[in-house]
Parts: sequence; C-alpha cells; structure tokens
Amino acid sequence: MKFSYQWHGRLGWVIAPLLAVQALGGAMLLWMQPLPTSHDSPPAIQEWAHAVDAGVSELARRYPAAKIEYVNLPRDAHEPVSVRLLASPSNESGWADVNVATAQAGPLQPDNSRLKTFLYGLHEHMLFDNLGPWVMRAMAIVALVLVAMGLRVWLRVRTLPPRNTWRQVHRLLGPVFVLPLVMMLFTGFVLRSPDWARSMFALWPAAAAATPPAAPSHAAPAAPPPAAAPQVATLGQALVTAAKALPQSQPIRIYPANNGVASVRMRGEEWHPLGLDRVFVNVAAPDAPVKRIVRASEQPMTVRYLNVIYPLHLGWLPGTPSVAAALAIRVVWTLLALALAGLAVSGAVQRFRTK
Repeated sequence: MKFSYQWHGRLGWVIAPLLAVQALGGAMLLWMQPLPTSHDSPPAIQEWAHAVDAGVSELARRYPAAKIEYVNLPRDAHEPVSVRLLASPSNESGWADVNVATAQAGPLQPDNSRLKTFLYGLHEHMLFDNLGPWVMRAMAIVALVLVAMGLRVWLRVRTLPPRNTWRQVHRLLGPVFVLPLVMMLFTGFVLRSPDWARSMFALWPAAAAATPPAAPSHAAPAAPPPAAAPQVATLGQALVTAAKALPQSQPIRIYPANNGVASVRMRGEEWHPLGLDRVFVNVAAPDAPVKRIVRASEQPMTVRYLNVIYPLHLGWLPGTPSVAAALAIRVVWTLLALALAGLAVSGAVQRFRTK
C-alpha cells in the first residue's frame, strides 16, 4: 500500500494536470459540435450537389496547387457546405464554407486562425505532430495505472478521517468518477492507436474469415494496375447517385476521386456520428454509376469497432437523439472533465503541501 500511495502521488501531480487540459479541451470541442436535427424534411440533395460543384470549382481556381481532402455536408438545410483544403506552396491547410443558397465559396480560413483546429491538435496529439500519439498513449497507460493505485489506497484509507479539505475532495471525487474516467482513458487510447486496434480486431475469427488468403509464393506476379481513367462526373453527381442508392441514410462527407472512384460517407441509424455506410461512385463515367455499396453491418470488425469506441469517447447518442438528450450528455461529459480537473488540483495541492 505504501508503494501505491507514494507513486500515486509522485506521478499523479505530473500526469493529472495534462489529463485535465485534455479533458477540458475535449469538453470545449464537444460544445462546438452542431446539435442533432430532426430531419423532418429530406435533405436538399440537389441544392447541396450544386453548391459542392460550384464551390469546389471556384476553390480550384483560387488555389490551383491545393488539394481537396474531403467535403463535409451540412447537418441542417441552413448550414453551409465545408471544404477541407490541404496545404499548397502558397497557402496553408484550412477550411472554406460554401453558401448553399448562392453556391459561392467563402474565404479560406487557415488552421492557425481557428480555435477549433487548435483544440483538435491539442486534444489529439498535444501539438507534437508525429510524436503526439506516443505521448498520448503513454499518458493513458500511466493514468490507468494511477487509477488502480488510487483505488487500492482509497480502499485502505476510506474510513480514516481526512487531514484537510483538499484530501476530502480528492477522496470524494475519485471513487465517483473512476469508471467514467477509465472508459475515457481506454477509448482515447484505442482511438490514438488505430493500427494496434485494427491488428487486434483482425485476430477475431469473423474478421480473419473476411480477409482474402494470400497468393501462393509460386504464383505469377500480379499485373500492374491500369492507368486511372480521367474524372468525367462531378462530386455533386456522386452525391446525388449515393443519395439515391441509400435513400434511408444521410450523406455526411464526400471524398474526392481515387483511381476514378469517389466515396460518399453515409449515416443511417448506427451510433457513429459520421456513419459507416459507404457508397463508391464511378466518376470516370458520365452518368456516375454506383460501383459498390458497403453498409455499416458489412464492414469488417477492424472498422465496426469505431461504431462503439468513437461515440463513447465523443459523448454521442445512438440514432437521432433529441436536442435535450444531446445537451444532457454534453453536460455529463463536461462534469466529468471538471471532476478530472478537480482531482488534478486537489492532488497537486496535497503533493506540494507534503514537500
């Protein structure tokens, strides 16, 4: 018990403030997300398609060296279409909104001018770029060990009177929020380790059965892939085709063509806020036919795990939650962040007082 007590204090006052920053930043990001809409009327697919084509064309003229990463479709009919532009030699990465009513693209909003982008960078990789995921994984592992040590100490001293108010606050907050904290740490670790998670879920029998067998060593080498056909259809046409192919799902995001095939991400009734349905459209043909459809239930386990892990971490409810339910879960997640900050402050104060 003495070992757990000492190292819980030594490591906790270093890790807990970093975790508190992560939690508070995540709560701010949560409140920046749009609230769910009822979708009583069908989405304005034709208007969105026209805005996508006009906006993408205009942005291509403004920033010819930039690359479009994806196009986010609005959750509500009155919101703009958002285009994600990757860096070019003359402009950094950023976002541009396209007014659906006028089909005109607004100015590029660089990443360094957006609080939301800064918070994403802080929350996802601590602004360390490639080193960030490793830092986040180490923080999560150490924090889970600290939780186990803290519980062991609490079970031994819970009946003893606290020496001061800070210690009493620490004892009260810890046991109440320990399970939600473990859930957030575990889901955050999995999300920051996608390669590890896919490798683990690929070991499941169902996922392994879906993996095609490797070619034998004596097989003839595969022929080189044919040259990609030029894109003839537009992303707006791909959107219309995808909406007709899955009329019960809502289009969420369009990915530009890769080897003549564009991808439209759709959301049905699954838990994941971005949806796991995919419609692949052949934009090398003038009429933009559907190449294939991959529904959420048909995705391999290496993808479907995100339908649970990501919403749990994000605080997103399944289906189409009401505005009241979405606000309630955001309040709960914010209280979790504040509780973690309270644990960090109360633990740090105790640590410094004992020095």
